[in-house]
Amino acid sequence: MKCEREQFEMMPNFEQIIFLALRRAYEVHENLGSRGEELIQKNQFGETALRIDIEAEEAVINVLKENNIPIRIISEEHGQIDIMPNPKYLGVLDGLDGSNRYQAGRGTERYGTMFGVFSNIDPLYHDYITSGIMEHSTGNFFSSQKNASSFLLEKNGDKSLIHVSDKNILNKDTKIYINEYWELCRNVFLSKLKGREAVDPRAYSTYFSDLASGKTDLVLTCTGKNNLEIAIGFGLIAEAGGVIIDSNGESLENKKYLQFGQKEQLPIIAASSQELAQDLIDFLKSKNKD
Repeated sequence: MKCEREQFEMMPNFEQIIFLALRRAYEVHENLGSRGEELIQKNQFGETALRIDIEAEEAVINVLKENNIPIRIISEEHGQIDIMPNPKYLGVLDGLDGSNRYQAGRGTERYGTMFGVFSNIDPLYHDYITSGIMEHSTGNFFSSQKNASSFLLEKNGDKSLIHVSDKNILNKDTKIYINEYWELCRNVFLSKLKGREAVDPRAYSTYFSDLASGKTDLVLTCTGKNNLEIAIGFGLIAEAGGVIIDSNGESLENKKYLQFGQKEQLPIIAASSQELAQDLIDFLKSKNKD
């Protein structure tokens, strides 16, 4: 039986592969132009997918096939696909996160392709290997690698370390993103935070890239639609120094991706620190008593 070090050395270079895959998705975005807005077919959630949704996922899948990666993919548009027989890794993919932003302003609004890889096919959240977000309107690539921090690679080639903000208390200056798509989020979070500065950029790619780079302090959302984006974002946020927890204050790190919140909606808090997340939980509890 190979030791853990030998197994790691034999692992595919996922940092390079995820960059190639998301770069290919970016090229699809650029080449499609307005044709990417064509409505094609309904996906597994009953939503009508755009051409860009489908072809961006295909671009990522094709890179994995070309490199013979033994990986199982769970994606929004293509469902579950085994790239090779007997997959060893799990990949989570959203071909175009923020389709509404794409339709509102292709090339100017913020949206992107998200892709993450886990070390086995039934992972805990902390079994991530790498996570990536390609923001198409800017060409910025956000990525993380296990135990190696989170980074921003700009379109011009500049690469820099990114980190969450130093915010650890909830006050009037706390920058908050709330996912208003879900009624649960509107009831649990938005209704209690009235009067505070909270906005919804309407794309997980923006939620998590901004949290990881310190541009916002809190992201309030919930489980749903296979939790694709939460799974991908977990590694990026963790490596940037932040946390993603449930409403009880427990980190998602030891929860099974394929089990936790797959059949019910549960509140999720992503924050720059555990202290800030707990401060929010305490605040919400006090509001519930009013």
